[in-house]
Amino acid sequence: MPSTGTASLEFRDARVLDGTGGAAFAAHVLIDDGRIRRVGDEPAGADRVIDLDGSYLAPGFVDMHAHSDLRLFDRPDAAEKLTQGITTEVLGQDGVSVAPVPEELTSEWAKRIESLDGSLDRRWPWTTVGEYLDELDAADPAVNAAHYAPHGNLRSHVAGFEDRELTPTELAELRERLDRAIDGGAFGMSKGMIYPPSSYGRDPELEALAEVLAERDSFVVSHVWNETDRVVESVERYLDLCHRGGCHAHVSHLKVGGRRNWGQSEDVIALFDDAEARGQRVSFDQYPYTAGSTMLAALLPPWARQGDSVDVLERLRSEETRERVAEDIASDGDWENLARAAGTWDNILVTRTASGDYQGETIAGIADRRDAEPVDAMCELLVAEDLDVTMADFVMDEGDIRRYLADARGTFCTDGIFGGKPHPRAIGAFGRILERYVRERDVLSPELMVRKAAGHPADILGLRDRGYVREGYVADLVAFDLDAVTENATYEDPLRLTDGFEYVLVGGRVAVEDGEATGARNGAVLRSAAEWDGDTRPSLDRSADG
Repeated sequence: MPSTGTASLEFRDARVLDGTGGAAFAAHVLIDDGRIRRVGDEPAGADRVIDLDGSYLAPGFVDMHAHSDLRLFDRPDAAEKLTQGITTEVLGQDGVSVAPVPEELTSEWAKRIESLDGSLDRRWPWTTVGEYLDELDAADPAVNAAHYAPHGNLRSHVAGFEDRELTPTELAELRERLDRAIDGGAFGMSKGMIYPPSSYGRDPELEALAEVLAERDSFVVSHVWNETDRVVESVERYLDLCHRGGCHAHVSHLKVGGRRNWGQSEDVIALFDDAEARGQRVSFDQYPYTAGSTMLAALLPPWARQGDSVDVLERLRSEETRERVAEDIASDGDWENLARAAGTWDNILVTRTASGDYQGETIAGIADRRDAEPVDAMCELLVAEDLDVTMADFVMDEGDIRRYLADARGTFCTDGIFGGKPHPRAIGAFGRILERYVRERDVLSPELMVRKAAGHPADILGLRDRGYVREGYVADLVAFDLDAVTENATYEDPLRLTDGFEYVLVGGRVAVEDGEATGARNGAVLRSAAEWDGDTRPSLDRSADG
């Protein structure tokens, strides 16, 4: 449980980035009883004084798309997040997560999300969002945690894992379950347009759920249907759906995949401009790498992923299925064909397997070793590992990444999937933004970076007293030397922590000191109603407030 402690702390000679996007300014900042008590020109005095000697002091960063849903039970210290300045993680992503779950489907859900969210060493003791958050609170995490209500989990309560249109009665129950999840602490609803069973939702169903969220001034956050050949069409469809439902639209891990689509970020930005012109609120999150990462099974056509895990595995054992999979991957089709977007099987890197075998190898290399076709090697690997395989897929272009980084509507994320040799974004994303795109390439200023990393996310989530260096606010803070910030994680050696973050405070307690995690576990499990001070997300555009 969070503790404020008794000792006061003052940062002197700080160069404050306050989260508004306004110019940095010199100040002394006093922290006491877990909150920022004074931001002033003169020292105030405290039990402990730290001279930052002109280093930046900023609000703690928010990882707007995290997959630590179960990792925080096993690794509540969260050192890999704290050492890159992250003080809050947002869980429940991609429409498929850990809560809520029907009790009779708990085992199947545990199996389905293992590649994304990890595992627990016991049967999940929760079924509702509130119960999950209670268990997470008891785990005493070092970072703050917020949660979305995943659409696929909600849908499984009324239709299991069936790909079909819902009846009016089922849709009414689904709407009620979404309302209940928000009451239980969820901040919005996540959607995964390529992940069953969330992908089974039809547009009228999603529009009806958007209407529920609109009543609370909340939002949908979504992995859209297609991030490659139909990325512009998919983003437009999503924005229109949320517009019809009346709610804020937030796009998960915004990207443009596939060489023939590079440059279409300009068209996506134009869609955002048009949406805002009609009065719609839009935002997105992004990680700064040319490779994505997800479960290896996402390379399969949708028909091959239907049913439960037993169905999928049985299907993949068939030679006929593998031939059909190979044909679909090689041809155009109305689905998210990530293997084709990668261009070559050398661009599909295995990052984690249940057995630990083949981690750090490409599908092309595995196929060569087995003297097999790449699709056969992929299917054999999925069967051997009981579907528990994750990958990194190199599909993006630097130009699109820069364009999105420079857009003020965006926020940042790690989208960190742990285990094995994970994509380095889990450990280095925020350090990479500061090192590569602020300091070295001048794609965005320190002020805009911190606005997108802290203040803007707090406004989106409706966190009334976080995300800014402001008197009275919770003391989630990061101090960093921009010249020293270094992303050390690589694809070859991804577990090396970020350098350059001198101090990180969570709820007023020092969680990182001189670049090293202290072991302090003072994170808070955030619940929507408590943070909003009511049932409706407050409007918190604080960019010009004093």
